[in-house]
Amino acid sequence: MYSFQYSVHHTSKKPNTPSGDCYFVKSYGDTVLISIADGLGSGPDARDAAQKMIDEIEKRAEAGNTPLSLLQEGNRSLHGSRGSVVGIAMIDNRNQQVAYAGIGNITCLVVTRERKKQYLISNPGFLNGRPFRAIERYLPFYPDDTIVLFSDGIELPNNWEYIIANGLSPEKTLKRLVQEMKRIDDDATLIVGKWYKEDSV
Repeated sequence: MYSFQYSVHHTSKKPNTPSGDCYFVKSYGDTVLISIADGLGSGPDARDAAQKMIDEIEKRAEAGNTPLSLLQEGNRSLHGSRGSVVGIAMIDNRNQQVAYAGIGNITCLVVTRERKKQYLISNPGFLNGRPFRAIERYLPFYPDDTIVLFSDGIELPNNWEYIIANGLSPEKTLKRLVQEMKRIDDDATLIVGKWYKEDSV
């Protein structure tokens, strides 16, 4: 049996103001769903748009939906909002695969212990209730691999590949990334996760 371990760095652009980024992580059975939504701009209106998207994803996470169908359902909730970019990754440990769909500048990548990195690319644009085009992308994802999702408020340090592939726990990996990365004046969310055998956790 495996369990999914993850760690999150989540900050707002200005102290004591709501972040325009929202995120969601949930494990169910052999599947994990990870999502980041970044409302356009910053402040309460951005937060409202991102939260609407995440609420819709959370509501429908276990209903057999795919990342693309979750994008479509979430998009319907954004009519009249400022709009949001979003990335959704669904990791299936039984089939050792990650599926991803995204709109806008959310970054998703997989890093192996051998420091091989592969990106799951989002389609350009943003969601605001209007029709959009997107596709699902797939990669193998094995227990020793690490998945990383982040919003555009994150700029990874130059040695990020070494840090991620170093075999540290998600918590320690994220801590090192945050310590060494450049601070950007923006809302920021970074999620690092991987599978572990339960007897090794």
